[in-house]
Amino acid sequence: MRTTEDRFESVCRAGCSRAATGWWSTGILILRAGVALMMLTHGWPKLQLLLASRGSEWMDPLGWGAAVSLGLCVLAEFFCALAILFGALTRIAALVLVINFWVALFVYGQASSWSVNELPSLYLICFATLLCTGAGSFSVDYLLQRCFLFRKKANTPRTHGVG
Repeated sequence: MRTTEDRFESVCRAGCSRAATGWWSTGILILRAGVALMMLTHGWPKLQLLLASRGSEWMDPLGWGAAVSLGLCVLAEFFCALAILFGALTRIAALVLVINFWVALFVYGQASSWSVNELPSLYLICFATLLCTGAGSFSVDYLLQRCFLFRKKANTPRTHGVG
């Protein structure tokens, strides 16, 4: 299966320099690390609230119970943010965060003003971008993919044109 990075590199071979793909991966790294670190500042207090068994104090925008809502927020804003920071399971983590901020904007913050909805909108845009692009070359995802592909190629039986 070809990744976004592989497709980008094949397009770049036609007319872009190798430096262009490096800049692309660097840009994705900056976006990924920056938005993940900022998200962790929101997820950490929620994790502390959950660990203190104070989930009943949380809001319940979906009607699933306050503790479940808090647990889902912690999953998204702390654990998925950590995954994105390291570039591990980036698209899955980004999807969880896109859903989290979709709920924050269109269910919880529906009646709020733009000044309240601006930050969740920016996070939604950033995580939707990472959902589309993946983690880039500077990530655990990329290293695992390369190791898996190398192993797969090494285990492939060679034919020498016999037949």
